[in-house]
Amino acid sequence: MPLETRAGPARDDPEVEAAMPAQAGVRQAIIREGLRTPRTVRRFRDVEGEAEPEVRSFALGWAPSLLLNLVLLTAPFALVIALPPVLACRERAAQFGFFAGETLSGCAARGVRARIGRLDDRIKMLVRGSGS
Repeated sequence: MPLETRAGPARDDPEVEAAMPAQAGVRQAIIREGLRTPRTVRRFRDVEGEAEPEVRSFALGWAPSLLLNLVLLTAPFALVIALPPVLACRERAAQFGFFAGETLSGCAARGVRARIGRLDDRIKMLVRGSGS
């Protein structure tokens, strides 16, 4: 008797469950559990007649993982350097406005350059061992 879809009546039919071997029931339970955790690959290995699942987690290749690590490490630095000047310029534009010829992007670029300059100066001070 072929099994029907997941929502079909054969899933709860006692005759169908009694006809399935024990190992098939274990495999079916593992497959149901695997549907809940899609990033896990399960393989079977028979050890003295028992089906034992071997779990291997999802892994990227070295190039995509390197790219992902670089993005995850540089994104917070970019936010720390760029976000405060942009927010300060937006607040300044809302409260006072800009001078003639000044824009939000120009103000933000000037603020980002100043923050990068301060960061560069602090790194130089650390390398030289001078300053506080």
